[in-house]
Amino acid sequence: MLVIAGLALLILGVNYLKGFNPFSPSNTYYASYEKIDGLAVSNPILVNGFKVGQVTDVRFSDAGDGTLLVAFDIEQSNLKMPDDTRAKIFSSDLFGTKAIDLIAGESPTLAVPGDTLIADLEMGIAEAVRIELLPLKNKTDQLIDGVDDILENLKAVFEADATLGLPTAFESIQRTVESLEKTSLQLDAMVAENRSTLSSIMTNVDGITTNFKNHNDELANVMTNFSDISDSLAAVNFAATINRADQSLAQIEEITRKINSGQGSLGQLVNSDSLHDGLIATNRELQYLINDLYLNPWRYVRVSVFGKKQEKNLSKKEMDRLRKVIQEELEAEESPNP
Repeated sequence: MLVIAGLALLILGVNYLKGFNPFSPSNTYYASYEKIDGLAVSNPILVNGFKVGQVTDVRFSDAGDGTLLVAFDIEQSNLKMPDDTRAKIFSSDLFGTKAIDLIAGESPTLAVPGDTLIADLEMGIAEAVRIELLPLKNKTDQLIDGVDDILENLKAVFEADATLGLPTAFESIQRTVESLEKTSLQLDAMVAENRSTLSSIMTNVDGITTNFKNHNDELANVMTNFSDISDSLAAVNFAATINRADQSLAQIEEITRKINSGQGSLGQLVNSDSLHDGLIATNRELQYLINDLYLNPWRYVRVSVFGKKQEKNLSKKEMDRLRKVIQEELEAEESPNP
């Protein structure tokens, strides 16, 4: 009897340590899950974070479809649960210990002991992390694909046939960089040399802008005057003016044509050389007359000084005639007799 009593006390103590209290009244409920994610017997049953019972049994359902039937006892007999209460399996700590959270529904009908509650399963930490990391994984896969494409392009670029022109290209790039460096140094030197000039230019520009600002009213008046002038010009009948100008040009063209064709006095004067030749001959005769008047004034004005006889001099005209006669005689003597 002592052995039997000891064994009974041992069983009761072990069950008590597991959370079973045979002396406390409890109600048994059930829930059917497709998977329980490690839920085991003696895992706690919580309502609003308070332990109200524990899992008493986990077994496959009689339907044989692989679903699991979980039985749990609620020690709080005065706890009233609607029949749409959800028994949700969740992780009660960071180590993944499972528990069932009873979430009350809104049905006015209460659940009775032995009812099968609505089963629910909270997403595990690993599953949540996997879902959160899925977009990152997709982006990583896209990045890897892009890197693969870049590597393929680089491979194509650095093939034997494609790399023949790379040294020349690199040398050209180096020369370009050196030229840009020299140009920048020259620009720096130029700016340093002309710093005072640039400062003076900026001062002048500042002065000009200040003058514009000070004479803003006058400039506005000038622009108004230009606007009035443009309005006046716009009001002028340009078509009639241009027509009159065209008629005048046509008349000038007709006069020019007649002059060129020798019509009229002005045309004959312009196109004929007779007037020019006559003026030259008249000028020559006038020179001869003046010369003869200078050499032989007594021919034109008879002045006798004490009865002295004036000496006769040959004028240029007479000299030309005499020279011409002599020239004709010499030519006649030199020519052979017929």
